Amino acid sequence: MPALLSLLNHLCYHAKIQNHRQLLRLQGDLNWCFTLTQKIISELQRPYFWCGHAPTANKTTPYQQILGQETSLLVINAHQAFDGNQFAAAEGSLRGGGLLILLSPTEIPPEDLFYHYISAQLQHYNFITLQQHLPLPRFPAPSPVVVKKPALNLSEQNNAVREIIKTVAGHRRRPLVLTANRGRGKSAALGIAAAQLLIASRVKKILVCAPNKQATATLFRHADLILKPAHSQSGTTTIDADALQFIAADALLDQYPACDLLIIDEAAALPVPTLEALVIHYSRLVFATTVHGYEGSGRGFALRFQKRLTELAPQWRKLHLDQPIRWAKNDPLEAFTLNSICLTESELQSPVYNTQQKLSFEKLTSVQLLADKALLQSLFSLLVLAHYQTKPSDLEKLLNDSSVDIFIARQQDKILGVTLIKEEGNFDDKLCEKIWQGTRRVPGNLIAQSLTFHSRFQQAASHSYARIQRIAIHPDCQNNGIGKQFIKYLIDWAKEQAFDHLCVSYGATANLLSFWQQQHFVTLRIGLSQDASSGTHSLIMNLPLSQKAHLLQELIVQQFEQQLPIQLSRHLQHLDTEVVLNLLLKLSLNNKKAQSEHPSLRSYTQGNLPYEFIEHDLIDLMLNYDLSALSKAQQCLAIQKILQNNSWAEICRKNNLTGKKQAQYNLKETIKQLTANG
Repeated sequence: MPALLSLLNHLCYHAKIQNHRQLLRLQGDLNWCFTLTQKIISELQRPYFWCGHAPTANKTTPYQQILGQETSLLVINAHQAFDGNQFAAAEGSLRGGGLLILLSPTEIPPEDLFYHYISAQLQHYNFITLQQHLPLPRFPAPSPVVVKKPALNLSEQNNAVREIIKTVAGHRRRPLVLTANRGRGKSAALGIAAAQLLIASRVKKILVCAPNKQATATLFRHADLILKPAHSQSGTTTIDADALQFIAADALLDQYPACDLLIIDEAAALPVPTLEALVIHYSRLVFATTVHGYEGSGRGFALRFQKRLTELAPQWRKLHLDQPIRWAKNDPLEAFTLNSICLTESELQSPVYNTQQKLSFEKLTSVQLLADKALLQSLFSLLVLAHYQTKPSDLEKLLNDSSVDIFIARQQDKILGVTLIKEEGNFDDKLCEKIWQGTRRVPGNLIAQSLTFHSRFQQAASHSYARIQRIAIHPDCQNNGIGKQFIKYLIDWAKEQAFDHLCVSYGATANLLSFWQQQHFVTLRIGLSQDASSGTHSLIMNLPLSQKAHLLQELIVQQFEQQLPIQLSRHLQHLDTEVVLNLLLKLSLNNKKAQSEHPSLRSYTQGNLPYEFIEHDLIDLMLNYDLSALSKAQQCLAIQKILQNNSWAEICRKNNLTGKKQAQYNLKETIKQLTANG
């Protein structure tokens, strides 16, 4: 016990004087880890959070429930496995001077390459490890000096508050994008600024939107610290109780309520189309997001959304908070998390692609990545840039999932592209039947299962699939044909490996759909609900490689074409019209010739026949005519009303029309032009 006490005194003393967090790793069997952790809790006498399995005497708290809270003692049970998402989320709640106790096994299973990587990184950062059956290290007693907590440096946060207020006080349509890593006081600054604006009567209504209400807890807590005293002084304020209010993203898009300022916290977790719609509608906005964190990296978000923001609001402003508030700079625990779990140690170098030189393609193994930290970092950084949300768990899958094949495109030792291929299917008849019946799910077999269960082809899961899980080309090298060359290489590889299908599933946009169509991939299925992170519907596209794959695809395509018109009018009413147009242009239905005479259509366009009595003929017209001759506005109007069955009110809102009369007139003119071209 004296040795344990001296160790704890040593750790806590240095943590306090530096305002840093410390990590103590316990390595042994689970009961030994539990017993020692309980002794530490007893010695320190601090409130704590315990994440993961705990003894019955200790309360365990899911990491999602401690977000927005702070503690000075944190226990994470990583004895069974190291959960990167949990660690990255939970450690942010530990304040400066705090201690994190990490429970880990004596021996890590050889197949868990991710945990071996984490273990090596823990040693690299020189965190103290206590091992079962080994004596505790001894440290001299710290000098009896008064430990003063370092003064907080709030200059960056104060500047952020001023910039948020400027969004209201300054010119319209100059939104602010506020970025920071965790612990920088970003959410607190939002709450402080909102409260100051309300007290000064500069605004009457501020709306706060985030992925969920819990994510705004810190914002509202800091606002309340200012607003509650103001409310308690009777007669000194006229602030309404609902002046600062949370609103969910779907409600915001559905209602577009009026407000003086709209704050979007953790904006990287919301779909870019949602953010775009808000930029168009609201003139005073603040977007705040975490650059690196458990929610998924904001780097990919910044790359895509800020590019679009420049088009919509060219005079938008950007502010980054670098100074930590919850702990001091150069915190070892933060360095470990960012550099080891989020892999942010060095930003990806911008390669230069020489079109005159050949690209080389190479298949890598997770063992190679484990042995080469620089290669792992370059590869993962590129994946982060390309994907909307990349989480710490994605690094775990990259190193541990044996069914994932890793490919890179190189030129002069620079990585220009990365592809991850997930091997799926090859199930026996018994398992195929269970998947078809919906009584069995096999994790990681997205397309093999979907074609079996959703498309109702029982033998689909018996085929072998090479699913392109991720494909990323460095942004500076895009639009040079690298992706096309990469896919050609992957087709050859998949054929050599005797796969039946090379396939892909992704969030549907017009550009991506066009790209995959150009590579001769065919749409087999479209998801009926929107993805929470991208705001898009998922498409499954396929390139058959074997004879039986061609036969299966022919049947699935026939089914898809029959179902699409019905799905558009019901489940896909808000699918992007350019995506719908691209799908229609590729349907075999468009090879049919419509009748040259349209008496009922002429009656409608001349104003004698109501729209409701001609819907069937209009749908038939849309499915059998080439819509590319219409203008984009006409295409949108016709698709949204005739195929997607949007209400006239929705049509007016989406197309910025004055009312039903104008919408009906424009639709009739569109039908006139379409039949004239026919």
